[in-house]
Amino acid sequence: MVNWFLYLFSIVILSPVFPGSKTPDIPYVNTAFQPGEVLSFDVAYGWIKGGEASMVIEMVPVGEDYMYHVKAEAHTSGIFAVFSPIQDTYESYIHMLSGLPIKAIRNIRENKYTRYNELLFFRDRHFIRSLHSGDHPAPDNTLDILSAFYFARRHLFSHNLQKNHVISLFTFFDDQFLDIRIKYKGKETVKTRFGRVRCLKFVPDTRNNKTFTKEKQLQIWVTDDRNFIPVKIKAQLPIGSLKCVLTGFKGLKDPEGVLKKVK
Repeated sequence: MVNWFLYLFSIVILSPVFPGSKTPDIPYVNTAFQPGEVLSFDVAYGWIKGGEASMVIEMVPVGEDYMYHVKAEAHTSGIFAVFSPIQDTYESYIHMLSGLPIKAIRNIRENKYTRYNELLFFRDRHFIRSLHSGDHPAPDNTLDILSAFYFARRHLFSHNLQKNHVISLFTFFDDQFLDIRIKYKGKETVKTRFGRVRCLKFVPDTRNNKTFTKEKQLQIWVTDDRNFIPVKIKAQLPIGSLKCVLTGFKGLKDPEGVLKKVK
């Protein structure tokens, strides 16, 4: 389940960070997020709630330096948890200035199927090492599926979007390369549990796209502020319709500007 959850996000929190110690004075350059951010979501199949998901970002020390550690978790709930138990976890360690991943972890449990894998990114030598499939030559800008979500938010933070602007994210997921492209469609007002919120809408770039051939197959709405957090995602998948909605947030970088409500 989290595979699709993260895929949908990418094609577009806790205080203090170190308990009992002073948070390092590190500039968060060109980002829409900061350590301590937590996002929570409900995932529904059709009209039935099928699961819950969360995304958390913190800062961790690595030698004399620091990096982002982001973690996404998703699990089934209700009747789905009885007949199709799922517990998926993804993690990514991201360079704070470049926004590129250094290490990624995938740990999934879906019914009786389990899979664990780690990716290491050797950018100076232009390859990725997978615990399962070995070494793969890769461009320096290659992302894992989770870091792609945060990289997209950095992109939105530093660009003035024009209609039909395309964001391209080159990713390595499930031991294969994926070129994810999303297109900006304009601003819309979305009804949420927090009220009517002004959002930016994104759809797939359908040119030469074997996964999404129609824009209505995937629709993503993110807040029209300096946080760019997703409030709703709708998708038509082979398994049926899927919807993710934001249910909670904290630790945002721009708390004054978040969720600008429309009367």
